[in-house]
Amino acid sequence: MYKHIKTDITVTPLSKLINYHIEELKRMENLSERTKNVCIEGSLDTLFKILYYFLERNTFRDIRNCGLKTDMELITLSKKYLDISGLTLEDLRMNEPLLAFEDFKLFCYVNFKVPSHVTESYKDSFISKEFPLFTYVQTMIRYILNEREQYIFNNNYGFLEKSQKRTLQAIGDHYSITRERVRQISQKVPDKVFSAITKISQRFVNIDKHFDYGLDLKKEIIVINQDLVDYINKRENLTYTGKFYSLVFAGIFQRYFISTQTIENNYRHYYLVSRKYREVFDFKAMIRDIEEQNSIRMVNDKPIDILKYLGRFVFYGQTVNDRLKQICKRIATEEFGLGYDKTNIIFKRNSLVKLSEHIISILSAVGRPMKLTEICKELKTRSKRIPPNIESLRSSILSIEEVAAIGKTSTYALKEWDTVKTGTIKELVKELLESSSDPKHISEIAAHVNKFRRTTDKNILSNLKLDKTNTYVFFKLGYIGLRYKQYKNIQIQSDKKNRGRKPKNVADDAQMSLL
Repeated sequence: MYKHIKTDITVTPLSKLINYHIEELKRMENLSERTKNVCIEGSLDTLFKILYYFLERNTFRDIRNCGLKTDMELITLSKKYLDISGLTLEDLRMNEPLLAFEDFKLFCYVNFKVPSHVTESYKDSFISKEFPLFTYVQTMIRYILNEREQYIFNNNYGFLEKSQKRTLQAIGDHYSITRERVRQISQKVPDKVFSAITKISQRFVNIDKHFDYGLDLKKEIIVINQDLVDYINKRENLTYTGKFYSLVFAGIFQRYFISTQTIENNYRHYYLVSRKYREVFDFKAMIRDIEEQNSIRMVNDKPIDILKYLGRFVFYGQTVNDRLKQICKRIATEEFGLGYDKTNIIFKRNSLVKLSEHIISILSAVGRPMKLTEICKELKTRSKRIPPNIESLRSSILSIEEVAAIGKTSTYALKEWDTVKTGTIKELVKELLESSSDPKHISEIAAHVNKFRRTTDKNILSNLKLDKTNTYVFFKLGYIGLRYKQYKNIQIQSDKKNRGRKPKNVADDAQMSLL
């Protein structure tokens, strides 16, 4: 997909020599500070310029403030490197590709402190237009960023494949600094790298002629997808992500393209669009809006007229033409999975209904408390993603804040219901009987209990008779009361042992007319 063409390199005497900056020469050759300053003031800030000047004049005395001692230092230096390389004045005048590289190398030394001997290793590839841009940027980063900034660059932005993002706190703990300090540093780190790349692009307007990644710079959109990422990583033996390549390409190609995405988020694809849209359309605002729309749960597709939608992000006085519409459609459909039907952009139903939402919906639809088994049965008709067993479902329901468990019978209701009572059947019956001066018939008791959960009078009666606290007392014809309350004109329901006897706490001369 991405073809790579080699060209032959013409070997010249210049290839035998590293074009050092005067500051490097001072350190390497132990030049005096005065000699260094004379060279800088005389615009002889590189070895090649010094050699060129010497080959033309054989002396440096014409340079301002150059005394005899300085002149001798520079003559000795020049003869040494001319002997090493065999350079002639014609060599220095005619080899433009090599001089372009020397210019680039010294620019990187002066601006980013990349040593000349480090950049020198890229000479052949630069001249042959096979310059491994990203490998060199990786080298630059070691000089642009300090050790702590490099750690943040590698671990906080998703620039490296298979690297897990570390929290600000984790990075702070690693360097014994506060989380806030890490945040302050991290805000500047990508900008420092991008700024360096931008400087190169501005200084060397034809830098893109020295490398080839198979990109068509005549198109209005460049997509940095996984295929391109894999190609570059394999070719240059790197492990960077599309986000990193987008950052670098946006800086290198700033004369042609603008970035559409923010550095904070990660994306599957990264898009650079023609610079001519810079004052026409706010791509970053559109992408933020799509992300916000997709974060809202939608149970149905939501179509929006595409021209009206894109009109929200057009700058004042501008319009959406067909080419811009196609670019936006591609980003919306390819990156965010939106639909398109010629006139509408379609925000699709974007998430499965959660288990908790299913359960709340079931209770709301029925409108009354439900047993666990009832909920489970209804849930199976709505979703395939349910807990593996009844106990797991019980745990899931108990974790739902909007749902209340009622009593000890695995019955559940919505807390928002005014009729919800969470006590047991015995407690509900006791509450009713405490509010009354007379015993209540089982049918009346059942009607009261069924306001709060589904049950039968037989189940209630059985539940009360199994009570071990001896709280309830049972009368004839299905009446029930509380043992510790005083009731008049009522006879306790007899059993075989007490048949014919009067119950305790009942007047001797009174019997209920119902008996």
